[in-house]
Amino acid sequence: MRSTETALPAVPAREPALVQVAQGPRTFVRGLRFVALGLLALFAIVSVSGLGQGLVPAAVPHWISALLLGAGAFLCLARAVMVSEQRASWFVIGLGLLSWASGETLIALLGSSAGRGLTLADALSLAFYPAACLSLVLLLRARLGEFFTTLWLDGLAGALSVSALAAAFVFPPVLASYHGAKLSHLLSSLSYPLCDLLLIAFVVFALAMTGWRPGRFLGLIAAAFMLVAITDAFSLWWTSTGHSTETMQWSWLWQAAALLLGEVAWRVAAPAPAINHTSLRLLVVPIGFSLTALLLLLSGLMRDLDTAGYELAVSALVLIVVRLALTVLDNLQIAEDSRREALTDALTGLGNRRKLMRDVEEAVAREGTTTGLALFDLDGFKLYNDTFGHPAGDSLLARLGRALEEVAEGWGRAYRLGGDEFCILVRTDDAGFDGAIAQASAALSEHGSGFSVTPSNGSVTMPEETDDTTVAFQMADQRLYLQKGTRRRSRDSEQVRDVLIQALREKQPDLDEHLGGVATLAQAVGRRLGLHAEGIDEVTRAAELHDIGKMAVPDAILDKPAGLDEKERSLIRQHTVIGERILAVSPAMRSVGTLVRHSHERYDGHGYPDKLAGEEIPLGARIIAVCDAFDAMTTNRPYQDAVPFDDALEELRRCAGGQFDPKVVDAFCREASRAEGPDEISLRAARSHAREVPARTGPRGS
Repeated sequence: MRSTETALPAVPAREPALVQVAQGPRTFVRGLRFVALGLLALFAIVSVSGLGQGLVPAAVPHWISALLLGAGAFLCLARAVMVSEQRASWFVIGLGLLSWASGETLIALLGSSAGRGLTLADALSLAFYPAACLSLVLLLRARLGEFFTTLWLDGLAGALSVSALAAAFVFPPVLASYHGAKLSHLLSSLSYPLCDLLLIAFVVFALAMTGWRPGRFLGLIAAAFMLVAITDAFSLWWTSTGHSTETMQWSWLWQAAALLLGEVAWRVAAPAPAINHTSLRLLVVPIGFSLTALLLLLSGLMRDLDTAGYELAVSALVLIVVRLALTVLDNLQIAEDSRREALTDALTGLGNRRKLMRDVEEAVAREGTTTGLALFDLDGFKLYNDTFGHPAGDSLLARLGRALEEVAEGWGRAYRLGGDEFCILVRTDDAGFDGAIAQASAALSEHGSGFSVTPSNGSVTMPEETDDTTVAFQMADQRLYLQKGTRRRSRDSEQVRDVLIQALREKQPDLDEHLGGVATLAQAVGRRLGLHAEGIDEVTRAAELHDIGKMAVPDAILDKPAGLDEKERSLIRQHTVIGERILAVSPAMRSVGTLVRHSHERYDGHGYPDKLAGEEIPLGARIIAVCDAFDAMTTNRPYQDAVPFDDALEELRRCAGGQFDPKVVDAFCREASRAEGPDEISLRAARSHAREVPARTGPRGS
């Protein structure tokens, strides 16, 4: 099968993992490594095969050992001198190996120190152990970025478990072999197994601190140290149990460990693997240590267990129990954090939709309480987000969330359902619920240069309206989008109104003023007649735009000072129909267009364009008819002068029941008689307007 992979160019063979230094030192280091490895191989063959046993002088193995240990020391020290990375660690290791090599040299020169107590050669050899422990500390310090209590406990428990094994199986034979010996001889003999035990404990602790993932670099160093300690401990146990030292076939392993350290020193350290807190080894290794300590204690039922081994095993089990307890606590905390995160909105810190559903179900389950649910959706947020960017949008949502949480603290709970949707859950009566919605709406509003963010809302009370949570959310959602649609249509109508009013200003500034005056009067009369807010807004818009169709009428007809002929009168009477067609283009303005169409109908049925009569005419159109007539009478026109304010009111009363709706005329006159009050309109201003404004040109009225 033909491969589809692109062939890579051949790369010259080299040692990519070797630390790069100058050509000369690199050649010398490579040569020393090869020579030392060759000598080690020869030494291992002789040791394992037993060749030359009894023929080779006793000092020769110590000379070879000193040479190989010195080679390992030189490689480590050369690495520390030539490479700055981890210099202190390799300097300490190199000094430790050099001290050990010096001890072997003294033994080769002066003979074995057995039976002479602790000698200088022993002290030099033993100096390797603290150096090895210190180097591990330095390597860990460079490796670890943070401290983990559980890993520290794992390391300590592992060290105690290994110590318990050594105390149970290694130390008793050693102590027994020196029974009755001098104290100096006993201390000399115990110093080595104690140092071995210390080094093994340090290695186990170091491995634990890496999460049992030391990586190849630290792993090989740890393996070299373990090889030294285990080989030495085994050799002590071997000789203490009556075996001859001449039959030992593993003595070359010490030197192998030294050269392994020298080899690792000149290899580039690969990136250390990160601690994986979900790794199975974090569970398996502590369990292994606990089982080791437990089996050791159980073995004491069948054989005498040394006191030190018993105490160390018990201590290891105690630490394992503490470690597992901490793990359980950590898992419980993680579970609690996960539960909290699952119920909390990350951006605002408010409860999320899942939290809201739980709280609503709990609220509905409580008997004898009224719970109010209100949903909010931010109008204008998308424009804000698109204008200022998503980070600014997130910041705005966080601010609004905090504001909502603060106002809701006293009477309920606040939630963010996602996006720009918020919610409050209130346990209160209807009056309090209305106040809570008003406070929440204020908290979720923010205005600034170029933007305005305000919420639409929909609410429902439980269990009065429904005790089904699904139905409750559906009702609140429907009411929310009903209000949102109303507000959107209102904004759309505002935009259409602004465009048309601006067009009027450009064509006929005086026509704009006339429409504004009629709108002010219509708004006040609509309020007097008890129209709801939407009705007042609709009639005001229609009053502002009731003559918009006159934009299609020639100026010559509108400004004609003489009377109109029948053709001209027929043309000008089409302006209400034209106005409706203009407004009907916008769905938000169609209802306003209907009022504009009928704004010149007469109560007696003789108006235009549809000859409607009485209650057939929309109330808003009847209001506009009265206000338009009053404004026309009290304003100077090219074809007539303004009439006094009181005369205009009298004329309205005279035409009530014929041209105008008597109910609307009565409301208009009562509003005109008001001297002051919060709802006072510009009728008093219109009175002075009719008396003081000089004659001016203006549009022809009806």
